[in-house]
Amino acid sequence: MFSRHFSNSMASPKKKLQGLVAATITPMTEHGEINFSVIGRYVDYLVEEQGVKNVFVNGTTGEGLSLSISERCRVAEEWVTQGRNKLDQIVIHVGALSLKESQELAQHAAEIGADGIAVIAPFFLKPWNKDVLISFLKEVAAAAPALPFYYYHIPALTGVKIRAEELLDGIQDKIPSFQGLKFSDTDLLDFGQCVDQNRQRQFAFLFGVDEKIFASDQQLLSALVMGATGAVGSTYNYLGKKTKQMLEAFERKDFSSALNHQFCIQRFINFVVKLGFGVSQTKAIMTLVSGIPMGPPRLPLQKASREFTDNAEAKLKSLDFLSCTDLKDGNTDACS
Repeated sequence: MFSRHFSNSMASPKKKLQGLVAATITPMTEHGEINFSVIGRYVDYLVEEQGVKNVFVNGTTGEGLSLSISERCRVAEEWVTQGRNKLDQIVIHVGALSLKESQELAQHAAEIGADGIAVIAPFFLKPWNKDVLISFLKEVAAAAPALPFYYYHIPALTGVKIRAEELLDGIQDKIPSFQGLKFSDTDLLDFGQCVDQNRQRQFAFLFGVDEKIFASDQQLLSALVMGATGAVGSTYNYLGKKTKQMLEAFERKDFSSALNHQFCIQRFINFVVKLGFGVSQTKAIMTLVSGIPMGPPRLPLQKASREFTDNAEAKLKSLDFLSCTDLKDGNTDACS
């Protein structure tokens, strides 16, 4: 594990991100302010209760693009501080519409001792081809050249339809710190070609279908078969232990058990997707399961309904994902 210092001093070479990665939620008060005080408990819950030691901070699940630059910096600092000697990998999403803001966030991540940075494509004034997108990414990566750099491919939200397979061709020649891809798309053909055409490069291929499309758990086993080296997802905040059982079965080549675990997880995901599932609902479920108050989302997102939380709780119990004793501190106030 790496020691972290709030300075830009020389550090040991960073490891490549792999395995199960929780896309972290940003806890908020009822008034929409960030609740920094519970992040320490959050770290302990992930490690001790879910067995998850890697996190992806300030991404979609963390409402990163709904936060100010100063808020994003403070959230990143708190995760690095609270995760010291507990978490293995802390990767900070530093994507923004402004190149200068992305560079500022990247430099800040390096200064506080993060283990890597990730960047989405700018999505208002969009890059129109691979070369333009790589030029943008290269400038961000150059602000933190010692940190592993990951491209966050999420075309359903950015509207940038440049295929990941095309982007990866020759990217390390332009961006030496490039280490891999967070692939948040349902196009498994594109994902498979990314793996197939880059086998010699030892990239990290992190499967992470955003919850606004489907939860990552929904297709993870298929991605593992195709060569995924890890997975990033919001559901690993509260289904990390269950997902690890699937990963362990896959690793020991017990594919029947792995498939059974995948189907069991899918039953819950399928249920909540039909109810309407996104960041707001993820916050409600995490509050319910962990007992840590995640609060409401920031506008324009709306708080999850009481009906959603009651239905999700009942489904979790019916699948033996949640018993009465799992409800921390008798918490049922995940929604209004």
